[in-house]
Amino acid sequence: MNAPMTILVTGASGFVGRHLCRHLAEHGHRVIALVRTAGSAPPGVAQEVCIPDFGDLRALEAVLPQCGAVIHLAGRAHVMHDTVNDPLTEFRRVNVGLTEELLNKTIAAGAPRFVFVSSIGVNGNSNSRPFSADDAPAPHDLYAISKLEAEQLVQKHARQAGIDYAIVRPVLVFGPDAPGNFATLLKLAAKNWPLPFGSLLGKRSLISVWNLADLLRTCATTPASLHDVFLAADAEAVTLADIFRHLATGMQQRPTLMAVPKSLLSLLCSLVGKRHMLNKLDAELTVDITKTRQILAWTPPYTTKDGLIRTGKECKKI
Repeated sequence: MNAPMTILVTGASGFVGRHLCRHLAEHGHRVIALVRTAGSAPPGVAQEVCIPDFGDLRALEAVLPQCGAVIHLAGRAHVMHDTVNDPLTEFRRVNVGLTEELLNKTIAAGAPRFVFVSSIGVNGNSNSRPFSADDAPAPHDLYAISKLEAEQLVQKHARQAGIDYAIVRPVLVFGPDAPGNFATLLKLAAKNWPLPFGSLLGKRSLISVWNLADLLRTCATTPASLHDVFLAADAEAVTLADIFRHLATGMQQRPTLMAVPKSLLSLLCSLVGKRHMLNKLDAELTVDITKTRQILAWTPPYTTKDGLIRTGKECKKI
């Protein structure tokens, strides 16, 4: 086990942030949680720093000199029904601007390592062969474009300052309280209805929130010098039908998966406004985490099957 250190986590009250803070504390690290709402830091953190809307980061100047690493999770994520006039400018303001300001303060305070959580969307949104960390970026939407620009900023400034950095690109992160499309899958699984996904064969790499927390801890605490991009995923890929089967096992249910032709399923999803979600979940998207394993000497603690079963169990309790 690496020596305990003080670690600042931004976005600490979010889905990944809550699990990460708990995981770090359980491994003996002192966690400082940056949040936007007072009192929203998860249990187990040593100190909360509240900065509404992350508008002025000067409050961090008192705590950053204590930190052995900063893990930057906070950002503007996908917005399903964006109402701003210029979404790309808004993504850049938060995902690039906030990252730059935080990184500059990290460097000025002498903190030795910056871990930036990006997105697999920087690689693309589907593939016919597994993505690797060394592939040429091919961001597919405005969110991913802003994440790539933030990555480039981190690489440039960290190298110039001579501090360690790790850029982590997770695939879809799942867990019992996951937001977005996975939350929809959880609701469907919990109803135990017959589901028409038996014929969907597209495989996707996923990562459980417990595996991602373990990987981020490893990035922050490994004694090796880091100047790399890492893809974050569980060790195996699964189909949509696999996801429902494993969730059902955790919920102590017996799923019924009907092999409805994809053309008909696409039509049905279009009628209820879920075509985009179906396309995203059925698209082939797999990643190669060989580099992550080798450089970090890291192995995902949980299989995707075990993570999904655990998710089903914990979701059933909620």
